[in-house]
Amino acid sequence: MNPGYIPIENEPGFVKDPISSAILNTDLNVLREYKQKKKQIKQIASMQEEINMLRTELENIKTHLKIS
Repeated sequence: MNPGYIPIENEPGFVKDPISSAILNTDLNVLREYKQKKKQIKQIASMQEEINMLRTELENIKTHLKIS
């Protein structure tokens, strides 16, 4: 942690940058959890997109089989 940061009372995982007045989270576990959740959300979105594509392809196959 940068020695110029000011600890925030009653918030052990946060500090304040006196130059920019930014509030910074210094808890690396929270950062890891955030990145993991973000990765999971991206994977779920990708799977949903693939499922929708497969549904469309299946409907197209069904349509072509009924016509033939």
